[in-house]
Amino acid sequence: MKKLLALVILCVGLQTVKAQSLSDEISYIRSVFGKEKKDLIKQFMNLNEAESAKFWPIYDEYTAKQQALADDRIKAIGDYAKQYSTLTDDQAKSIAGKIMQNDKAVLKLQEKYFKKISKSLSPLKAVQFMQADQYIQTTVKSALQDAIPFIGEFEQSNKH
Repeated sequence: MKKLLALVILCVGLQTVKAQSLSDEISYIRSVFGKEKKDLIKQFMNLNEAESAKFWPIYDEYTAKQQALADDRIKAIGDYAKQYSTLTDDQAKSIAGKIMQNDKAVLKLQEKYFKKISKSLSPLKAVQFMQADQYIQTTVKSALQDAIPFIGEFEQSNKH
């Protein structure tokens, strides 16, 4: 699964370089990665027919809510990207607050859907899904983190 996910991330990363705006980039990631993510989850979960009938409606509901939270996170990252070279204390505090609130909301969503999947299928299947979903989210967050500069990064490199 890790090799397949790495390939998906690489392909998405190469294509998003061509995107004209943050909005285009989000739409493109959703169109490509949304389908690929579902395929990865399907492959990893290996559900039988009865399990699939219960799981996929819950997954689709979870994914829709997760996408709304992802939009909020990407907007906060976009705000940072626009302002990082002139970031004030107030702007930094606001962006950090938005990211932390987003992290809390994501965790709350995961807890809610862990319970739903546990009741519908089993706690073991819920953990299996959460493990795969967490891996994918961590990989995407890491790729996003690599794409944005650290505060002061360019000022320090220009001094040398």
